[in-house]
Amino acid sequence: MATTRTKGRSPSGTRSPQWSNSAPGRGSMYNLDFLRRRARWIRDDLDPRVAREGADALHADELLKLDEFLRRLTLSDSSVDDIRISRIHIAILDIAGHGTRWPARLIDRCDELKAVWQNKCGPLRSLGILLYEPGGRLHGICTPDENDKEKLLAKWLKKSGDHKLSPLRALRHGDLGFKPGDWWINPTFAYREGIINHGETAGGVVADSVGAYAIVLAGAHERSSTSPDSFVFRASNHDQGRYRLTSGRPESRQSIRVLRSHTLRSFWAPKAGLRYDGLHKMTGWSVSFDVATKAMVYDVYLTRLPGQTPMDEVLLRPWVEEIEDYKEYKRLRQLARQAKSSAPSSTDQVRSNEHANIDGTFEVYEDDSEEVFPSTRDSVRSTRPPLGSVTGKTAGGGPVGDESSVHGALPLVGHGIENSPPPH
Repeated sequence: MATTRTKGRSPSGTRSPQWSNSAPGRGSMYNLDFLRRRARWIRDDLDPRVAREGADALHADELLKLDEFLRRLTLSDSSVDDIRISRIHIAILDIAGHGTRWPARLIDRCDELKAVWQNKCGPLRSLGILLYEPGGRLHGICTPDENDKEKLLAKWLKKSGDHKLSPLRALRHGDLGFKPGDWWINPTFAYREGIINHGETAGGVVADSVGAYAIVLAGAHERSSTSPDSFVFRASNHDQGRYRLTSGRPESRQSIRVLRSHTLRSFWAPKAGLRYDGLHKMTGWSVSFDVATKAMVYDVYLTRLPGQTPMDEVLLRPWVEEIEDYKEYKRLRQLARQAKSSAPSSTDQVRSNEHANIDGTFEVYEDDSEEVFPSTRDSVRSTRPPLGSVTGKTAGGGPVGDESSVHGALPLVGHGIENSPPPH
């Protein structure tokens, strides 16, 4: 009798993308993409479940599948480059290094594989992480000593070919070929790819005189929300793009690309870097006067468009390997800065400016300072309202919590997209 299976699935109830093995050639031990997917499957899906629930968390077919994979991997003659680039060796070390969690048979398989690989390439942990080298995320994009953003942008502007920097590329509506879940180390690299037209860590609206095209959420931009699919965007007072979002012109009704930064004070923020969360539509807006700051407050209500990759899957990014890339980027950049200033340092002494929260998130600041955005995500996540509770604001009307009593905000303009645009 068939049983309903729940283990081994993403929070949305569907298998994670790295499970797929149906395309021709993907099952080869010599296929780099296959090895990378298997490493992600182990590190991002299986290992966290085993850590939470123990060996019983794995379903029988997962055990058989992983055991067969390890057996074939041991018999194959994988190159050192494929091992390093795929990071399958780190997945093997994860299994072999936690004997109390993983089933004994799988631990034995990994110990055998470790011995074979260490005879070939030495201690596995000494292989390190490829970032700027061939096979690394930033190979051909920049070097560790290119720390000046303006010089880096000038270099990309001069480059010819498909990857030539074009600030106008992002000033278009639609997804531009990007998929929800796409991830970058920081906004500068997202700018290079053309999804936004600036690399500022403070975020804001990507807009021109015609319309708004994207929003980078950072800091206090996102107001309280019970779902990642619907939220209130509070625009900064200096962000001129807010006028395009609230304009009565037809261009303001186009879809908006939304990206979330790890510096965003939100339950839905990525653990590190910058993540594209999909296309959204503006469903309403309000303008109020904050007595405390004597400034106008613009709140824009956004809802995610249907038919895209579910947010349950998007929220799985960044993967473990992407967090490693992020931390390695920060570490090497700091090393390069110290070397440039001739300050005495060693690799062991250098640490990126990061804070690991109890929920596994990282607070890392792009300008290497600790005062840009206070580390409040723990408090935000611990006070997250339950799904379905009446907090936040429905598109088109109603106060967000009790803004008037908390901030002394006096509503000046009605809610909804039919309002006339504010004066420019």
